[in-house]
Amino acid sequence: MPAACIVFGCVPASSALASVWITNGADRAQLSADAAGDAAVRWGQSTLLVPLHGKVVHSVLSGPDVSRPAPASGLAFSPAVRRTPSGWLLAVQTWDVAGQPVALHLARWKGEPTQLTLTAAGSRLTGTASFQGKPLTAFSPTPSGTPVRTYVYIDCFGCAASSTGWSAMIGVHPKADGSFSVFLRPSWIGTRYRASVSGPNVGATLAPDAQAFATP
Repeated sequence: MPAACIVFGCVPASSALASVWITNGADRAQLSADAAGDAAVRWGQSTLLVPLHGKVVHSVLSGPDVSRPAPASGLAFSPAVRRTPSGWLLAVQTWDVAGQPVALHLARWKGEPTQLTLTAAGSRLTGTASFQGKPLTAFSPTPSGTPVRTYVYIDCFGCAASSTGWSAMIGVHPKADGSFSVFLRPSWIGTRYRASVSGPNVGATLAPDAQAFATP
């Protein structure tokens, strides 16, 4: 898998993801959920079950699909969103960040989604990352309990690396208050910037991914 360069070195992109990774490169995924809140994502001949608690497995729902389509206003990464009668929102989002494989991620939450801001001011980009009023934590566990580090990935559009498209710049750790800051190197000067972050996982909650844009 391609690597993403971050402030303190280079790590595999998959190691920095919190919301549940489903697969790379698939499209037309089908999302369903049963009354317990267990979710299933089907693509091609594969189905992945993401239970409310416990490890992700290749399986199907134990009960009927009770979810219904739901609005997705403001949610990033071209989501397909459904809602269960118990109030869970579920989304399959297409994670599309420069320098990383296009992938499907699953989110499951109640209430407001992950919030991300980005501002371009002079030679710096600044922003904040939060979920339901709380800063994103330094680490977020996978459904199996493995902690992964939180990164905000920054891309530039029209900068030296690719004058006609998006290029990967850097991945930064949010501070304790959820803020982050990036100094713009000469090769990173572009016409637009975007920040992307995977939503944090807290118990059964798999917060959705978020994205923000800024212009100089």
